[in-house]
Amino acid sequence: MSILIQDTARNNLASWGERAVKAGAARGAVLSPFASPVRGNGYKTDALAVARRVREAGGQLWFDPTTHALQMPQVGDFRYYDQWNLWPGMRGLLDQETHQRDHIQRVFRVQTELSSPYIAPTVLLHSAQSQNSQRAIQLSSLAMQESRGNPVWISIVGDTHFWSAQRELDAHIGMLDQLEPAGWLLTVVRPQSSVPVPAQADEVAGVMRTVYALSQDRPVVMGHGDLAGLPAIAAGARTLGTGWDIRQRVCAYSDYAARASSGDGGQWYQRPTLEVLLGDMKSNEYQVFRSQNLAYAEELTRGSVPTGPENAFRHHAGVLSLIIDELTSLSGEARVRALRNRYTRAESEWPQAQKVSGCSVGGEPWIRPQIDGMDQFIADEGW
Repeated sequence: MSILIQDTARNNLASWGERAVKAGAARGAVLSPFASPVRGNGYKTDALAVARRVREAGGQLWFDPTTHALQMPQVGDFRYYDQWNLWPGMRGLLDQETHQRDHIQRVFRVQTELSSPYIAPTVLLHSAQSQNSQRAIQLSSLAMQESRGNPVWISIVGDTHFWSAQRELDAHIGMLDQLEPAGWLLTVVRPQSSVPVPAQADEVAGVMRTVYALSQDRPVVMGHGDLAGLPAIAAGARTLGTGWDIRQRVCAYSDYAARASSGDGGQWYQRPTLEVLLGDMKSNEYQVFRSQNLAYAEELTRGSVPTGPENAFRHHAGVLSLIIDELTSLSGEARVRALRNRYTRAESEWPQAQKVSGCSVGGEPWIRPQIDGMDQFIADEGW
C-alpha cells in the first residue's frame, strides 16, 4: 500500500480512513493539529478516536505537527490547533534553542500518545540558503537529540522557489542528510488549493533530485503529493499523500487562513481520474466524454468511475497505487523512464480527449511542467 490519507476538515477521516485501510486502498492516515481536535465537538471526531480506528483497521497513524503552517501568510485557523498544547508560551516562538527544544518535546509527547512515528517539526522555506533554512536544520538536529535514540522522520517543506534552488537546495539537503533520520517527509507548498497544481520544471527537477539522493538509504514520503507527486515516486519515493478533499491533495497557504464561524470550508473532490491522461476532468465533462465515445473514455480511465465522493476517492487511490506499484517494481533510470513514457502517452492523448469531451482544461498544465522537469532531471543524471 502506497497511499497515506492526509487530514481533512471534514468529519470523515475516522470512518472513510478506516474503510480505506481495511479495503487496502491506503496504508494509513496523517493527522494535523490544524484539522483534528484533541476533544471531539459534536462534529469532528477527537484525534485519539481517529488514531485508534485507523490502527485497529491495520493502518499506520502519523501526526504531522505542521509547524511550517505558522509561517504561512494570513495563517489564522487555530480553532483546533490551540487545543494541542504544543507551545509553552507564544505560539510559533522558535527564536532560542530552549524554545525549539520545548516545542520538539511537546510534539514528541503527542506523537507517543497517538502511537505515531516521531516526525520532527520544521519551518516553511522560501530559500535554501537563509536564516530560516539554518533554523530548519537546527530543529531537525535538535529533534534527533531529543528523540533519545528513537527513530525520527525529518520534514522538508518549501515553496516552488525553494525546490527550484538547484545547488543551494543540494547543499541544504546535504546538511540534513548527515543527520541520518529514519525517513523523510517532503512537501511542496502552493499559494492556493487548485489542481492541476501550477508546478514549474525547475521545481519538479529539484524535488526529483532531492528524492533520488535521500531515497538511496531511507524511505521518502511525498506529503500532499497526489498526481503531481508521481515524479517523486519515479525518483525513489515510496508513498504519496492524498485524499477526497482538495486540501488533502495540495498543501496551500489558503487552507490555513481563518475560516468563517460555521462550516468546515471543505469541498468534495469528485472529478474522475483518468489514468492514461494522468489528470482529471469535471464530472459533467466526463459524462459528455462517455456519451460521445464510451469505449475511448473507458480506455483512458481503465474502466468506469463509481459515483459518490468516497467511491471516487477509492478509484483515485487505486489509480495512484497502480502507477506507484508499476514504478516501484523498477529502479534507477528504468523507473524514471517508465513514468516519462506514461507522460508521453498522456500528452499524445489529451488533445483528442479534450476535443471529444469539451473539457475546459487540457493536458498542458497536467503534463508539460512534469515532462520538462523530468527531462531536466534525466539530463542532470546523464541518462
